Amino acid sequence: MGMDHGEDLAAVLCILLGTVVIVASVFGTVAVVKDSRTLLICYAVLLVLLLIIQFVMVSISYAASQESLPDSLRQGFDDLWDSQYEGNSTLNTYEEWLHCCGRNSAEDYLHLEKVLPSSCCLDQDCTNLLNLFLAGCENKFKEYVSGKTANFQSLSWFLILFEFAGSVTTCYLVDSIRNHRDRIRFYN
Repeated sequence: MGMDHGEDLAAVLCILLGTVVIVASVFGTVAVVKDSRTLLICYAVLLVLLLIIQFVMVSISYAASQESLPDSLRQGFDDLWDSQYEGNSTLNTYEEWLHCCGRNSAEDYLHLEKVLPSSCCLDQDCTNLLNLFLAGCENKFKEYVSGKTANFQSLSWFLILFEFAGSVTTCYLVDSIRNHRDRIRFYN
């Protein structure tokens, strides 16, 4: 829809991160097959770097979900309260998209003695009061962002834990390979 809440950027980052995880997995598999301590250490470091990147992404996602409004929607609300208000396409787009009306409710327009825009009504039909969206856009947007980020955060925490376990296991494997080689040298 072209909103400025960063969904396109988040999708690209998730795809990029998924690609890096797959490449890292292949790299780790090759390191195990070759029984190479150096490659396994590189793999463990790569997992720790991925872990840090994902932790940063979860933190950014959490901060974004706590942010109240994007700038374009905030500007739309500010324009609504401006005495020269004649209609705001950005605000109307949010109202249609989120099925909401005004910042807090449809009463925002009534308090300002403004005509309710058709974007505040289901199918843009304001002739029937039952079609009026009662919820305010600020709360609806917060709910939308919270819903979108909850799944991302859960998946990210799972991957962080999985990568931490993988890096610890890799370190144990490196130590095991070193011990095995030392035993072979000692007994031969």
